[in-house]
Amino acid sequence: MTTLPVRLSNLNEEIGRLADSQRPAPPERVAECLDALKRGGMAAPAAIAPTDFLREYTLALSNVPACGLMAAIVKLKRGEYATAKPAFMPLPAELAAFARKEALGAREDMARARATAETLQALSRPKPSPESKARVRAILARFRGQVSADRAEPPLPEQGQ
Repeated sequence: MTTLPVRLSNLNEEIGRLADSQRPAPPERVAECLDALKRGGMAAPAAIAPTDFLREYTLALSNVPACGLMAAIVKLKRGEYATAKPAFMPLPAELAAFARKEALGAREDMARARATAETLQALSRPKPSPESKARVRAILARFRGQVSADRAEPPLPEQGQ
């Protein structure tokens, strides 16, 4: 069984790794992934001119998490998408949609890890001592007494009448 500080440290490392995987794929990574699809025998879409090929995919995948892109490429190469034709690369928008869907799992994992870390941090806070509770009660009683006294005093007469 691990101690609470060790568990929090491990969770923070996991959150950091998941956050890194959620960063958008850089253009170089997009080019590598597209090259991997071509090497795997997939043909580029005929509707996209060869001169515009990389620019169109980079634009469509500019905000897609790197982990989702990698997972989508692997699944495309394995033929795991029923809507994708195994001989052809998906259009840029289709590939972006596949990648975003694949990134959902990592995003959910990160949300769960953050919620767990917040819960553990809340549990690790020391409980207030009886002395501190008594001090707070005394301060509150003084405040309430002051407010009651202020309300009980008659208002000052206005000047200039």
